[in-house]
Amino acid sequence: MSKILILYYSQSGQLTEIVKNFAKPFGKSDNYSVTYANIEPVKEYGFPWKGYEFFDAFAESVNRIPCEIKPLNLGDEDFDLIVFAYTAWYMSPSIPSNSFLLSDQAKRIFKDKPVITLLGVRNMWVVAQEYVKEKIADLGGNLVGNIVLRDRAENLTGIITISYFLFSGKKDRFLGFFPKPGISNTDIAGVEKYGEIVKNHLINNNLDSLQEDLIKAKAVKINPYLSTTEQMAYKRVFTKWTKFILKKGGPGNPDRKTRVRIFACYFPFAILVIAPIEYVFFLIFAPFRLKSIKKEIKYLSGVKLKSNI
Repeated sequence: MSKILILYYSQSGQLTEIVKNFAKPFGKSDNYSVTYANIEPVKEYGFPWKGYEFFDAFAESVNRIPCEIKPLNLGDEDFDLIVFAYTAWYMSPSIPSNSFLLSDQAKRIFKDKPVITLLGVRNMWVVAQEYVKEKIADLGGNLVGNIVLRDRAENLTGIITISYFLFSGKKDRFLGFFPKPGISNTDIAGVEKYGEIVKNHLINNNLDSLQEDLIKAKAVKINPYLSTTEQMAYKRVFTKWTKFILKKGGPGNPDRKTRVRIFACYFPFAILVIAPIEYVFFLIFAPFRLKSIKKEIKYLSGVKLKSNI
């Protein structure tokens, strides 16, 4: 019997739906045992978010500072396949998800094991995934597959709808005419087909070629503009804002509240004003970068680290 571990942290419940649907093919056979492990922070991140708390999570997310989490009760901790499902906060894996990757328990669980990453995100995820790739390698795991479910709304529309979802907790149409926020129910249900692909590769003992088939099934889609923008924004903007906020201490420190509020004012300005300007420049220069763009799409669609190519 193949033992499969699905690790995840779901703040809103959306990722829980995703992992349950992904695992359906394994429940149809007695040859598989699926263990669900929900990562639990000692101090929960409430949902829906409160405005200040959402922006206050920025610095720790970007700087990958862990929170305290509860140990997982996993028995002998020996599995044949690990599925690490996570969401992205500020272009990084959510704080609880990252906290598990940095734990001693992760060192035991991931060592010498094949790993699949399963993402439920809005639209920017490549920076987070590059970090997770590195951590899995550091833990001794072997990343064999990556699946990304994302909000299909156009960027600016998606910002409005996801903000409505994050701060209200409602997944209906904002003002009655915007699309429903988050990952569509169709895509959440459809993730089962990727579970079927993984199951077939397990049966044939050929996980090394898994990502090729997942790519063919459109489990990963790279938007060149968004991937370029988020990598630049993370390095040039997010890291600087993080240093600015952390100079005044950690969460709860009254001295940092002013800086968090300044960032909260800057954030929508950057999205609504700076991002569209960058998009125009991307379109202008993209024809001169076609070769490098294609190379980047191929790399980001895969599971290898650049250092291993």
